[in-house]
Amino acid sequence: MTWIKAVFKGVGGFLLPFVKMFVSASGPVLAAAAHSAVRAVEESAISGGDAKRKEAFRRIENDLKRQGIAIGADVTASMINAAIEAAVQKIAHGR
Repeated sequence: MTWIKAVFKGVGGFLLPFVKMFVSASGPVLAAAAHSAVRAVEESAISGGDAKRKEAFRRIENDLKRQGIAIGADVTASMINAAIEAAVQKIAHGR
């Protein structure tokens, strides 16, 4: 039973920053921007995973800046990358 607690504590510690991100004020805006950017990049002629990720990141960054969200203060690069991954998974599973 102790090892189960240790596993859940470790997983919880890993997931907590992501949970906090998506429930923060900028979380829903970031999620929507990521979903839109990932869809647009998937439909574009851009090839290669790294090129697609960079383009999605650039689009999200521009979208957030237009909405007055400060990159580095309100939203970090790690948060954007996590949102891209979440959007890719959501789209891949038809949601």
